Amino acid sequence: MVEKLVSIIMPAYNCVDYIAESIRSVQNQTYQNWELIVADDNSTDGTVNTVRSMAADDNRIHLLETDINLGPAAARNRAINAAQGNYIAFLDSDDIWFSDKLSRQISFMEQTGYGFTYTAYEKINERSEKMGIVVSAPKSVNYSSMLYRGDPIGNLTVVYDATKLGKFYVPDIKKRNDFALWLKMMHDCKRAYGLNEVLASYRVRAGAISSTRKSELMKYYWKLYRDIENLSNIKASVAMISLVFFKSMRRVNQKIQESINKFRTKQVPGNQTDVKNSSKSIAKIVNGSEDIIFRNTEENAISATVDDVMMSNVIKNKKEGL
Repeated sequence: MVEKLVSIIMPAYNCVDYIAESIRSVQNQTYQNWELIVADDNSTDGTVNTVRSMAADDNRIHLLETDINLGPAAARNRAINAAQGNYIAFLDSDDIWFSDKLSRQISFMEQTGYGFTYTAYEKINERSEKMGIVVSAPKSVNYSSMLYRGDPIGNLTVVYDATKLGKFYVPDIKKRNDFALWLKMMHDCKRAYGLNEVLASYRVRAGAISSTRKSELMKYYWKLYRDIENLSNIKASVAMISLVFFKSMRRVNQKIQESINKFRTKQVPGNQTDVKNSSKSIAKIVNGSEDIIFRNTEENAISATVDDVMMSNVIKNKKEGL
């Protein structure tokens, strides 16, 4: 079977310490029919020189440069605009793919006919060391589940079928623009599907955009809900409260993972199976609680929407003197 072209979107800004490793992870793919489009956002370190050097030896690597800093959303959109592939995939300039990432995911999409997919991934630190944290891929997500639970999709894991869905461009928001993109796509394709295999490594870095203070990040979520998704004040508030709750639940689950992994390294005799089973049981309890509360939250959001409409009518009637 002829491999269809995959366009890989990689925004870059001052990432000279990591970008070569990220690009090599693409070059090491068992699936070979790809183009890597690196959109540099006016880096001031050696990022551009590194990419130029690697592109000189591999004509599948394309570098887009700019003389002004436009932000990650604009960088991604420049690369998407230049993409020629049947499929569009995303990889940030400090993250890493496993060598069979594309082959496993494209095969999954071709076998199922799914147009928008993602996978599980692990977390690594700045030294590329595993942190013992795995983020699983839910079987599927839709607009409502993402709106109220937050974004379970790792940007570095997404592949979508551009021949089936068309091209989607990233909303112009400084932070969480990937989440904004997934919500935008959900309006058209309704559902995304997960391949629950760890096929990529997400790098946790101090000072990265994703490490922004929580209070500041909440402002961007509010902007996303109100200005990009055009939610009412009430519905946006419900979504924010739900988002905070589910993020807290996931942090609990992550802390459990970290504690279990630390415990395992201490080589406690005879208890490894019990520890493993306990961690799975706790994770099931957390996930089960999420499902129950999510259903209630979704119902409350629907009620809130009805209340919002009723309140609008009351105000309108008062203004009209009815």
